Amino acid sequence: MKAVVITKYGDSSVLEYRENIDIPKTKPNQVLIKNKATSINPIDLMKREGYGKEVFEKIRKNKFPWILGCDVSGVIVEVGSKVTRFKKGQEVWGCTSGVNQGTYAEYTALYQNEISLKPKNINFLEASAIPYVALSTWSALIRWAGLKPSDLFNKRVFVQAGAGGVGSFAIQLLSHWGSKIATTCSKKNNEFLNNLGAEFVINYNEDDFSKVLLNYDLVLDLLGDLGGEESVIKSIGVLSKKTSSHYISLNHSFLRTIDEKGLFLGFPSALIERQKFRQLHKPINVHWSLYRPNPSALELIAKLVEQEVIKPVIDTTFKLEDIEKAHQKVSTGHTVGKAVIEITND
Repeated sequence: MKAVVITKYGDSSVLEYRENIDIPKTKPNQVLIKNKATSINPIDLMKREGYGKEVFEKIRKNKFPWILGCDVSGVIVEVGSKVTRFKKGQEVWGCTSGVNQGTYAEYTALYQNEISLKPKNINFLEASAIPYVALSTWSALIRWAGLKPSDLFNKRVFVQAGAGGVGSFAIQLLSHWGSKIATTCSKKNNEFLNNLGAEFVINYNEDDFSKVLLNYDLVLDLLGDLGGEESVIKSIGVLSKKTSSHYISLNHSFLRTIDEKGLFLGFPSALIERQKFRQLHKPINVHWSLYRPNPSALELIAKLVEQEVIKPVIDTTFKLEDIEKAHQKVSTGHTVGKAVIEITND
């Protein structure tokens, strides 16, 4: 099959397009999907550079070559003996958190809890833009912060960096749940984010959000420590100092600490660091979010897409063989929504 692999960590030049990769074997609780499309997420770029290698290399059967990629939309061509929810020929979408083989490939074997039926009203390219950002948002709000949709009704929510993949999805979902949303972006994306549901859009090139936002209930920080310590402190600073306030970061030092110190010393060090950070900012609740698959959430999101509550946001479409250009595009940090990859259109 055709696929894109890396054989070492590095910049986008380490991505290699190949046409002689073995089709993955399907386990009893997996389905084999003929991929129609995938998309680029910042986590793919981070993994390409070696982020999380202390953990991921312990899980991977073979260190290299490694196929990256999380999102998938396609058609089931084979069903494992223990699969009960799906059958051959169904159109599905989903996202894998596994690290043995990703989705930059013509075929991917995914566990049945990583997929659901694709929304009927969107095409495969559009479908590939949603699962990872949707479930990252869901994990952050529901799993890690322990919130329910009703908890967010009429709450003041700040989404730091709203124009990217997660931000453009999160704004739509939070708006549907009745939140009052503020966000940051460049001037050219102001109207776009207003149309998605943001009530207050701040041009980060001209205004300091920390000087205009006050007493918010929740911060969904999509920059996190990648934006620097000052940005994190400012984001937390817009919250009311109450036990009902939540700060959620999607980029934090947990895996980076493990990479730096090794698994044996790094894991307890990361836990200690997280606890110190939480203590420092009490009474505000601080959460370091990590992606988790959730098939019931994916099914609910599919219904919201079919109801046109959620719409895919695509910046650019690339062919699989041009994935290096796609990584370069995403690395600029200026994509609006997602860069998607067409694998096959047959």
